[in-house]
Amino acid sequence: MNGQILVVDPDPAIQLTCRAAAQVLSFSTIGVSTLEAALNHLHVTSDGLVILALAVAGLDGVSRLRRGFPSIGIIALAESGTIAEATEVMRRGAFDYLPKPFGTDDIILAIRRWQQQRELQVEKERLSEILYLMELGRTLTSTLDLNELYDQIIALVKRAFLPDTVSLMLLRETERGPRLVIAAQRGLGAIQPGTEVSLENTIAGLVVQRGEPLLLLGGLEGTPYEHLARGGPIGSAMSVPLKVQQRTLGVLNVNRGQNRLNYTEQDAQLLQVFASQIAIAIQNAQLYESLRQERDRIIEAQEQVRRELARDLHDHLAQLLNTVVLGIDYLRLLLDRGQFDPQVWRQELDNLRKTAREAVRETRSLVFGLRPLVLETRGLVPALQAFIEQAKGSNPGLQYHIDVTNVPHPLPLSQKRARMVFAIVQEAINNVRKHARAHNVCVRLTVEDDTLICEVEDDGVGFDLPAVEAKYDEQNTFGLLNMRERAELIDARLSIHSRPGEGTRVTLYVPLGRDRDGHNTG
Repeated sequence: MNGQILVVDPDPAIQLTCRAAAQVLSFSTIGVSTLEAALNHLHVTSDGLVILALAVAGLDGVSRLRRGFPSIGIIALAESGTIAEATEVMRRGAFDYLPKPFGTDDIILAIRRWQQQRELQVEKERLSEILYLMELGRTLTSTLDLNELYDQIIALVKRAFLPDTVSLMLLRETERGPRLVIAAQRGLGAIQPGTEVSLENTIAGLVVQRGEPLLLLGGLEGTPYEHLARGGPIGSAMSVPLKVQQRTLGVLNVNRGQNRLNYTEQDAQLLQVFASQIAIAIQNAQLYESLRQERDRIIEAQEQVRRELARDLHDHLAQLLNTVVLGIDYLRLLLDRGQFDPQVWRQELDNLRKTAREAVRETRSLVFGLRPLVLETRGLVPALQAFIEQAKGSNPGLQYHIDVTNVPHPLPLSQKRARMVFAIVQEAINNVRKHARAHNVCVRLTVEDDTLICEVEDDGVGFDLPAVEAKYDEQNTFGLLNMRERAELIDARLSIHSRPGEGTRVTLYVPLGRDRDGHNTG
């Protein structure tokens, strides 16, 4: 109602007085005789000044106007003024109170006071917005810890918008499909962070699906969303998506009850500015958290490699070298005693030579496992063939087989993916050697429908897969987990099938073409 004053009074004389005062200040007027007519008009234009006759609307009319249209100014006209009535009218949200008799000059003064107050209010709101945006900037750059960031966001939104309830929901992919998960909230009672919210039949879900804000500034009553209210009647609600470019990260929701002033378009605009900045901060914090977790996984993987290398050195190479040392000490003892039986010395030297060769083979196997140069020079298939040839001598009772069919040369696989595939197959074979008590292990490689399929199958004792995966932390073993994480890094799928007494089959499906970074894998 910009430039217009709505006069609610059936008395033509009052209408005339108000029109004359408005013209002096370059306002136009619209006259109505009932409160309902005024409400209908305000639903079309909801900003400006209302001159309201208390004889028409009563005190409840003042409350209805203020509750429904918080941005308007109200000048109440009384038949005969009292201090008690004036106090109650102002308490209910009127700007000014004029008892009869009043003239044009009185109306002019009241309108001017409202103009001055509105200008001051606009400046105050602009200053508040600037201060809140400055505080938002400080808040969003003060931490990269996700939980701390969520709490700070909720606290600032609560101070800036004074809601009855506020919630921050993040979009997650779950077993039941995409869901919203409450990251932080205030005013929702016992609802805990982590609570899932469906995208169906919820206001926040609609916001995610549409990718646009839903601003119910006049409440839910009488709207298509009335049935979606949670936790009691809502006077006004704002739900805005947290978006970075075209990606929706979640939703920010603020609500007020029916006994509160409604949110305004200006509130909605400010909340959307908040949401755009909050989305960027959350994305940055999520990226930092992802990098931190990746760093921790790399450190753990390095520690696991060190532990396995130390165990292999102790269990195999160190024992072999210790045997060589003991053999040399025995020969020195024979020498000191003057015992030069050629047959004894020849047999002992043959044993030392055999043990030393085994130590050399074991050393080469360990070096090959750490960095198979043949993988870099000749590719994945020759590297796996060389690894299996080296492994044959370490377990005399285990027969190794490799079957390569329909695999093109060169294989269209990037170095990064080839290293990961090699590491997964290597881990699977090492698990067979150490734990399966198998007689045979077969490695099969084939290409079907632009997918490299690598399978490692043994006829060993097998194991209870769910039970092993449930006790990773207790057993301090991460072999299966490492294989799954490596497969995920190259957009591959890993399938493990095993039962006690039935052996184990590990199958890796690697799509050929382009990796997740958009690099050509050929």
